[in-house]
Amino acid sequence: MQHDSKMHDASRLLRRKQFEAREKERMVVLFSNMIRDFDELIVSLDRQIAAEEDRTRIKDTRHPAYSTFATAAAKRRQNLLSSVAHTKSVLDVVRHELGALLAQLRNLEQAQNNEPRLAPASSTPKAISALR
Repeated sequence: MQHDSKMHDASRLLRRKQFEAREKERMVVLFSNMIRDFDELIVSLDRQIAAEEDRTRIKDTRHPAYSTFATAAAKRRQNLLSSVAHTKSVLDVVRHELGALLAQLRNLEQAQNNEPRLAPASSTPKAISALR
């Protein structure tokens, strides 16, 4: 009976680690998509700022008549750049955690595949080895 309990615990641990790995993979995709979306917004804001500066013919941000729209867009762009930097650092951590989880999963799967199983009394040695 103790053997069955150990196998059940190992299976439960394996399922939990698989779930955690799927969640980390989902987070990697989510953060990667966020970074891509932020980068696209930054490019769009760069274009809008350049167009506004061309329209007003004032590119000096210290000029008293500098566009308030361009100022606001530049501030938004700066906030997005900060968000990208932060999200990239979080993504690096999540990728590292995913790598560690995948290594744990490989070890758990390997241990579970190498663990001897109880075979029916009529099983041949060949059948027993096929179960492993």
